[in-house]
Amino acid sequence: MSTSYQNPTSPAPRVAEMPTITATELKNTTADVFEQVAARRAVAITRHDKPRAVLLSVEQYEALTGQQNPDWLEKLHEEYREMLDRMQGPEQRAAAEKLFKATPEELGEAALWAAQQKAKNKA
Repeated sequence: MSTSYQNPTSPAPRVAEMPTITATELKNTTADVFEQVAARRAVAITRHDKPRAVLLSVEQYEALTGQQNPDWLEKLHEEYREMLDRMQGPEQRAAAEKLFKATPEELGEAALWAAQQKAKNKA
């Protein structure tokens, strides 16, 4: 089963591309700035015309720090957990134990049998 996973998030904007606000303006218009940030726009805070900090929405912060997984990643994690559960069942555990205890002759016979089965399936 082959599934394609795509990261739907767009790259974060560069600081130079962000709207800017001076520290003084932030102090005087905090509510307006929060509205901009809540609309999923990062804002660069400047002091003496140099960017000093970036204000992000909670969603952007969680995405950047890996605290919130996108849907495609959650789906991949779920598939992995299911596959791991199947691989750790009692039958698989017994087969692995038998494999590790097998003699070289038994391994050779198993390889030969698998090759014959593969040839049969191709025919």
